[in-house]
Amino acid sequence: MEFRLLKSAFSASILALVAPILASSPAFAQTPSFFCGAAGGRPATIAVQQGKNIPVILWLADNYFNESGEDAITRCTRVSGILNNSQPQGNWENIITSGASPNGQLIICAANSQDGSCRLLYQVPKGQNPEQARQELLRKVKNPNVSISPVKVN
Repeated sequence: MEFRLLKSAFSASILALVAPILASSPAFAQTPSFFCGAAGGRPATIAVQQGKNIPVILWLADNYFNESGEDAITRCTRVSGILNNSQPQGNWENIITSGASPNGQLIICAANSQDGSCRLLYQVPKGQNPEQARQELLRKVKNPNVSISPVKVN
């Protein structure tokens, strides 16, 4: 009986010591979910990370993507859904890519590993290198943080 009690106490002590280490490990970090909300009075793609709502993309233009005719709220909702549906498919590095639309506009998109398509997230801001824009979004999506300002899309 004493041995069982000692064994249980020892197991509980080990678990109490190891649990905080495992919880803070990147492999056990909570994967964010995304939704379209508002930040600063504008539509924003928001990550929910450990109970906090963190703006990732701030949609500034009302008629963002002329060819699609989508307004900021529609684009915000669509991109939030794309990010939610993309994350289980693999590493963000392999999902978020840069490319060009059929008319030559530089874009950031989410690769679909099943059919090879690239779902538009947003156009690369004028004057910005597509790879820099991709890296900026990757930083915000992989590790949402309130101290990092969101990507601003005009």
